[in-house]
Amino acid sequence: MSFDGALIASATLLGLAATPHCAAMCSAPCALAGGRQPARLLAGRLIGYAAGGAVAAASAEALARASQGLAFLQPAWALLQAALLLLGLTLLVRGRAPLWLGAVNWRPHPRHAFATGMAWVAMPCGLLHAALLLAGVSGSPLSGGAAMAGFALASTPGLVIAPLWRARLLKRGAGGEVLALRLAGLALAAGAGWGLAHGVWQQLLLAC
Repeated sequence: MSFDGALIASATLLGLAATPHCAAMCSAPCALAGGRQPARLLAGRLIGYAAGGAVAAASAEALARASQGLAFLQPAWALLQAALLLLGLTLLVRGRAPLWLGAVNWRPHPRHAFATGMAWVAMPCGLLHAALLLAGVSGSPLSGGAAMAGFALASTPGLVIAPLWRARLLKRGAGGEVLALRLAGLALAAGAGWGLAHGVWQQLLLAC
């Protein structure tokens, strides 16, 4: 099996550059899904990404055909991003969670955190897909897995630092809670807006 060090380094640098994006888009759901066992979720995410990279490298052509077959999901993805954009703007402007969101009292079981982390590779994220495509041209499952492991490790700080910062703000009382909600809304709106704009731009390029 070949081992492409340059490609692995490129995927790792891509993960490092993706840290702000991961903090905006995934830190909140990661903290919710991980519950009191965030290490389990992050470990599952690392293994899931590495396995995804190995599969992508072993079957790059099949992965390309599968991604083309899932084109019908693009409108649903756009609607999801629009809903997240609206929610983010609501949090930013009002500084408090909507009533329907406050009524949700879901708490994941600690045993599910690792499995949830492994499933993170299925997230509809453009940067994640770019890393998988990079792993797909690595030439071997070993290099593909190592490339995605590097991407996962380099992007992990964005999933860890943002929730810790939010927890510190919440300790300041009502004012800190409002500020945390506004910042979360700003990050959510920015990430969803970027996703929508990126998708529209891709469609314009295809049309041209």
